Amino acid sequence: MNLDGLLTALSASRDVRAWSLSVAERRRLSLGVKDRQAGGAHAPIDLAESCAARYLLVWSDGKVSKGTWERRQIERETEASIAAARLHAYDDPDGALVAEPAPVPEVALYDTGAASMASGDTTLLAERLSEVRQRVAENGFSTWSGAFSSTLSRSRVVTSAGMDVTDRATAASWHVSFEGELSDGHASRAPEAQAAFSARLGRAAALVRRLTGPAAATPAGNVAVLLHPSVVEEYVLSTLLDNLDGAAVTHGESAFDVEQFGSPSPVVREDVELTVDPLQPLRAGAYRVSSEGVPARRAALMESGRLVTPILDLKYGRRLKRSPTPVPYAMDAVCFRGAGPIEVGQALEGSALFVLHVLGVHTQDPVSGDFSLSAPQSLRVRGGEARGRVRATISGNLFRILRREDTAFVAFEGETTPGLLVRCHVA
Repeated sequence: MNLDGLLTALSASRDVRAWSLSVAERRRLSLGVKDRQAGGAHAPIDLAESCAARYLLVWSDGKVSKGTWERRQIERETEASIAAARLHAYDDPDGALVAEPAPVPEVALYDTGAASMASGDTTLLAERLSEVRQRVAENGFSTWSGAFSSTLSRSRVVTSAGMDVTDRATAASWHVSFEGELSDGHASRAPEAQAAFSARLGRAAALVRRLTGPAAATPAGNVAVLLHPSVVEEYVLSTLLDNLDGAAVTHGESAFDVEQFGSPSPVVREDVELTVDPLQPLRAGAYRVSSEGVPARRAALMESGRLVTPILDLKYGRRLKRSPTPVPYAMDAVCFRGAGPIEVGQALEGSALFVLHVLGVHTQDPVSGDFSLSAPQSLRVRGGEARGRVRATISGNLFRILRREDTAFVAFEGETTPGLLVRCHVA
């Protein structure tokens, strides 16, 4: 994208005091599979390109405008686009900030294999499709659905204060569900290695075979439950991150008060740690600078069970008089740790139910931590063996669970997020 005209217009404008742009050009190859049919009308193969720029304009009167411009607005309608942005300016003194120049770390974001696929090379895609179909046949499944994609992007973050960073990055992802059941997959900045892909596919097929087998009786009452890493990400981590969001903390919409950050009093068990680290090479959540232009770094949000910092952008960093923090763009950049962890086999020996997926996360109250989640994809555990489908409801309080001494972190093969062995009510 040619930004010369826009940058010149912004710099010359007497009405614009400061500005920040986050520009991205993307090429993406994607293929969907619906009920065994690859590339059909409901899930076509698609090679698409897109281009957009997110902007923040600070006007001479201190008001700000935020929004997104498309290529034609940037390259052919520059003056009109700036004038239109002025029409929705609003007062936000703490939000009238743009990033200053600062050292930017190096981290691997680009993979040649993902770039080749995003440009139309379907060799790897065909190989992965073939392997999935082989697994379907081996396991006697009647149907499967899924999606594969790869993206090549070029981005630039530039501000009136002098920050100017250009990056080339890739992304590759896939997910598959057998028999309309459990979906599994992987996302990073490079295609998953063949051995890891095959192993993940095999684990997913094995779990679906158990889910489609004979049903079992639901264990009732207060029992030990093993939560799969996908459940930990979908509910546990999302709830913690919601409560650590700087806006929620600032406006009193979090379980945590501003004064608790930096306090010596733990809010969860003292071995629990939660960190954001976007400097892990080729992770989906890896980046060098945020869309605001804040350089990436590793930052502890919880350490030894204590609150260290909320997740802060420039605006809420200024409001709380703290430094901005990295942003968790994907869960593989979030490190959730506790004592141990124990192995899956040991966790199954001590549990009565293995929960693979939950429904109703968006209806829960993140501030209280109380939850009641439907768990229709669960397995009964007896003698360390997870067999027999159970359609259960699990309920309890997340914060109390994270304070309990018998809550255990569980290491799962191929997962960056641990599972959790917890005690909660099952019905």
